[in-house]
Amino acid sequence: MTTKLSNFSFKIINFIVYGLIISLFSCQKLVKKSEQLAIITPEKKQKIINKIYAQQKTLNLCNQERDKALSKDSANIYLLNKQQYLVEILCFLGAYQNNYQYLLLNNLSSEIKIIDFVTFDSNSDKLRLTNTNILNGTAEFDSLSQTLILETKTRSLGDCGSFVKYQWQNSAFVLKEYRHKPNCDQVFIPPENYPLIYP
Repeated sequence: MTTKLSNFSFKIINFIVYGLIISLFSCQKLVKKSEQLAIITPEKKQKIINKIYAQQKTLNLCNQERDKALSKDSANIYLLNKQQYLVEILCFLGAYQNNYQYLLLNNLSSEIKIIDFVTFDSNSDKLRLTNTNILNGTAEFDSLSQTLILETKTRSLGDCGSFVKYQWQNSAFVLKEYRHKPNCDQVFIPPENYPLIYP
């Protein structure tokens, strides 16, 4: 009986040790990935934002419809690589979703470019491809995967709208997925499960 117990205890200890080792290695991978993205200091962020806002008329920032009451601190900055920053400008707050513009800042040349997005125009009965430099909805950018997710509500209830996924590739956002639920029928499903329109 003692031998069986000691064998059982030994197996449990081995299981715990192996689990800890696996956890340790997976944590190291996460740390290594995140270390590849340099931290943007508050001073650096402020410098970038000031540079953009000093050129807001030339850039036609937010198509000159930016809410002046919004603080510059509402902007987000992401490091794409050693040379490029992605700048997210919050143009204005809507009743249930926001309005964004994205810019690309070259750290070496200081060149600033407004980013265009391919999307579907859902204002008519038939969805058609179009280009825009303003995004409406709730946006979330993942620096590690360099993926931008945009969820748009057609109405405040959130039972209809769109789900869009973009991937940063070769200095542009490439449309990877577009889902759309046109029927505002009080049937709630996660936006990532809306009917697939593209590809």
